[in-house]
Amino acid sequence: MNLEGSFTLIALMDGTTINGTLRVEGTPLVQRYNKGTVVFIPDFTALPENGRPTVVVILRDISNGSILVPNTIEYRYNDLLLTFDNNGLSTNSGMVGYFKKIDAYSTTIGGATYKVPALRVMKNLVPISGYDNDRITVSGTVEISGSSIGFNALSKEVVIQESTGNQYDALISNNKGSQLLTAGESLTDTVRIFKDGVEVTDYTGFTFQWVKMLGAGDTNWGTSRTQVVSTNDVDNVLKLRCDVKKDGSLVASGYDEVTDFSDPYYTIIKITGISGNTVKKGETATVTPVAAKRSTGEEVPSLIKSWTFSLKDNAGAAFILTGKDSATFTGTNAKIPFEDMVRAKMGLSGSISGVA
Repeated sequence: MNLEGSFTLIALMDGTTINGTLRVEGTPLVQRYNKGTVVFIPDFTALPENGRPTVVVILRDISNGSILVPNTIEYRYNDLLLTFDNNGLSTNSGMVGYFKKIDAYSTTIGGATYKVPALRVMKNLVPISGYDNDRITVSGTVEISGSSIGFNALSKEVVIQESTGNQYDALISNNKGSQLLTAGESLTDTVRIFKDGVEVTDYTGFTFQWVKMLGAGDTNWGTSRTQVVSTNDVDNVLKLRCDVKKDGSLVASGYDEVTDFSDPYYTIIKITGISGNTVKKGETATVTPVAAKRSTGEEVPSLIKSWTFSLKDNAGAAFILTGKDSATFTGTNAKIPFEDMVRAKMGLSGSISGVA
């Protein structure tokens, strides 16, 4: 059998019983600016409220796939804890009204409608971004079998760029929350394209290449705007990328990660050597995958004989660790020092494949 796993050093989960994802609805978390002006693309304040970027929190019990609703939740913009008034609007100095906390946001997951927490962007973020990328982070607790379990630092990057005109972004969506629950189930991923913040309706001249981002390396897949993903395609988790070309030139890439909760085993990613959820100067993170039974959470280290790692930097390019010959390598773990994080532009993600 095969198992797939993935990790990123800037979005770690505490504990092994919760699967957490952040899904962006509305428009992408991307905003551009014209240098020397107050022109922002798109202008979030000009969009209808339900069309503004909305970060949706989706949590599942990894043993059975059931949707979990947090007992407590915290939102941070970069490292700043956001505070809110009775209307749900942010009250932090310099950020008054920039964000709106929605406690019961209606979203579709697996064909059913759920009320889950969400954070909506209400104003243009460029003025508070320092003109570079920022990050929205979510932490909190859920109750499972009478116990309070924490989840920590789920995050989404806020992309801030200078506008050069005619810029595209890609957003991948499906109606199942990127999660499959039963054997043989499938979902359909669809790419939405935005040009300068406005969703494209005419797809003439666009081509698509779906890519499986596996621990053993990238593998090309379908070439249409949609991609069907079934449990047969997923070994625990499947990281997907869709490269979008316009008249033959790459203009944008969208990403998704699909989890198969029908697999009897899943991959636990243990990260040691760091405090908090980032690698600091003088620290080395050790990433160790372990197979576990989905029904009980019992670890089965002997199940997988070989793990293969495939690493990418913060820009999505293949990244070679110090002492390695390739971005793809086999081993029981990956050791990532702070110096490598700097070379990786302060962000590093990886796909992991295990073979029994």
